[in-house]
Amino acid sequence: MSLLKCEVITAAADRKSLSINGSCVCGAIEFEAELIPGMVFNCHCSRCRKSHGAAFATQAFARRETLRFIRGKEHLREYDSTGGIRAFCSHCGSRLMNFAKDGGDYLSIALACVDSAHDAKPVADVCVNSKVDWQPLSDTIPSYPELPDDIAE
Repeated sequence: MSLLKCEVITAAADRKSLSINGSCVCGAIEFEAELIPGMVFNCHCSRCRKSHGAAFATQAFARRETLRFIRGKEHLREYDSTGGIRAFCSHCGSRLMNFAKDGGDYLSIALACVDSAHDAKPVADVCVNSKVDWQPLSDTIPSYPELPDDIAE
């Protein structure tokens, strides 16, 4: 078991799931889900950077079964990339979430599209082997070369 996984399990054991509401920038898509406490990461991989147009993407993990669309699911489009399925709004292009190609039990939600108040905070910087040179890493959370394979087990 990785050190990161131990830290995440310890943090999650003390808290219940966090219910959130989110939407795209144009409001065509609205959804709700339950985030897994302690499962929030700043991903620095090139796919996340390019698809979000930023130095990194802050992603929060949730159990896929908790995702419910309030409206606009018909506007959700998917891009099949090397790292999985990236879902976005067909109207405004907002990146909303990622799914595993095999369906899987988990998804990650772009924390920036969450509208409801929450206290979710990144627990680690991941995929730092491919981070941009001009963005310093946080000195308050650990960093890892990649996302550990066993993180969502």
